[in-house]
Amino acid sequence: MEALYFENQLRAFNVVLASLKASTKDICKKCIGLEAAKTKIDEMLKKLKIDLEKSDIPNGKKKEILTHIKFFLKANETLSIEEHCECQKGTGLCKIGSGCFASGALELFKQITEPKSGG
Repeated sequence: MEALYFENQLRAFNVVLASLKASTKDICKKCIGLEAAKTKIDEMLKKLKIDLEKSDIPNGKKKEILTHIKFFLKANETLSIEEHCECQKGTGLCKIGSGCFASGALELFKQITEPKSGG
């Protein structure tokens, strides 16, 4: 894998984590979807770290990318969610409508790293 692959992944994590952080301030702080998104991001970052360690990228560049991965792991860890979460749609308290903001933030990741080609 090339360094560009990892850099593109990091760009996506930057956007997704900013979106999730915004949702913890009000609208989704008690939503189980946010907790699930946080878990998924953690798994994705840990896999990215493993892939980076296995890569043939020069050590200097590898250390630079690893610093960003560690930063995003910490940022994800510090996302504040309520201790007792539940689906806000199921309780009738969701203000978003039919979508889910936390799940949508994860979809942003795919849009950034795997954009559909125009036809």
